[in-house]
Amino acid sequence: MSEQAEIEHAPKTANLLGEISPGPVPEPGYRDRGGKFTFVRKPAPEDLAAIHALTLREIGESVASKEVMHSVYNHNEEAIWAVFRAEDDSRRDPQLVGYIAYLLLNERGHAALKCDRLDAAAPDLALLARRGERPAALYTWAIIARGMGDLASALVAYAMGLDLHDSVPIYGRVGSVGGLKTIQRKQRSPNSDQAQMGSLFEVKISPAERAALGALKIVPGPKSRTPRPPKHTYRPLVARTSDEVARVFAVRAAVFMAEQKCPYDEEFDGNDQTATHILGCIDGEPAAALRLRYFGGFVKMERLAVLQRFRHSLIAKEIVEYAIALVRQKGFTVIYGNSQLHLLRFWSRFGFNPIAKNTKVVFSDHEYVEVIAEYPPLPDSFTPFSDPMVLIRPEGLWDVPGPLDRSATRPATNPH
Repeated sequence: MSEQAEIEHAPKTANLLGEISPGPVPEPGYRDRGGKFTFVRKPAPEDLAAIHALTLREIGESVASKEVMHSVYNHNEEAIWAVFRAEDDSRRDPQLVGYIAYLLLNERGHAALKCDRLDAAAPDLALLARRGERPAALYTWAIIARGMGDLASALVAYAMGLDLHDSVPIYGRVGSVGGLKTIQRKQRSPNSDQAQMGSLFEVKISPAERAALGALKIVPGPKSRTPRPPKHTYRPLVARTSDEVARVFAVRAAVFMAEQKCPYDEEFDGNDQTATHILGCIDGEPAAALRLRYFGGFVKMERLAVLQRFRHSLIAKEIVEYAIALVRQKGFTVIYGNSQLHLLRFWSRFGFNPIAKNTKVVFSDHEYVEVIAEYPPLPDSFTPFSDPMVLIRPEGLWDVPGPLDRSATRPATNPH
């Protein structure tokens, strides 16, 4: 680290040398010799607009759109960290001076990056780790922190957890002449001497930099006046067993029949045996359900239901994103549905828009709007030429060897 300043005492010195692996530090900060205080935190919605405006000024028009930035942040708020400067450690009247943004890649996203199939301008959310999911790799989406890049990176590392930054690979692309010179000077990649504009590199922190970072004493942020609610475990899954399907039906009966007074034969309409059902659980408890039906060239998404006591949770978002990723993996690019008027804003977050034909749709005592979402094809979606053993695995568990994979270890006993 280049800063040689007094740094306020923290309860324990953390480092990146493996001796201590503390958890994340809330809104960590750093006080320099002049008393100025720099800290990082997850941006508020109004900060995102300022961050995007800053990006346009510093980098130019060839960046991800504001809508894309919002969608990545809404998918996982750990992706973007705003850097603020205040007069002192009271943190009053802070000024936004920069930010660091990562694409937190899951295993598929990590593989796509290494195969040069990650579109950083419009990243596919199916390639990004969900909130609470440990990423397989970090891709440096953008850094704007003039004169304080090392400090901002250190603060973000503390905020996200040093064990994460020290155990997953971190990548970036050369985006400026200054960045190229920094990479070559610091040997930030095994092939730093061959780096050129646009090339992908893996960040390698030198022992000296690790030692300097380890000497930092970081100031945690002020404790929240109200305790944070406990984190919950969200798990959307394909309902495969009779018990899981029964849980789906129980959620739908509670929401549509009990709350909305829908008759039984209208709710259970004869389509359930030909559909894929998605069950959403919170801490193992059934909380939400959704149904998918397949047509030539498109999928119909319907019967989204969330139990009343879980409607302030993230389970609706989780289950819809899971369903979208599932059908896109199967090769579908168009999803159709019917939305109640007051839910149009919710569906718009996933790319759904009203269909121009404006057909009036009324059933089961509600008026609906036809909506549609179109997505680009996934490069690894299934085709008849995909691995045949993958295509016979249980629905949604294509990355996990199934019972027929295990049977393939036995020799054939009835050859023709």
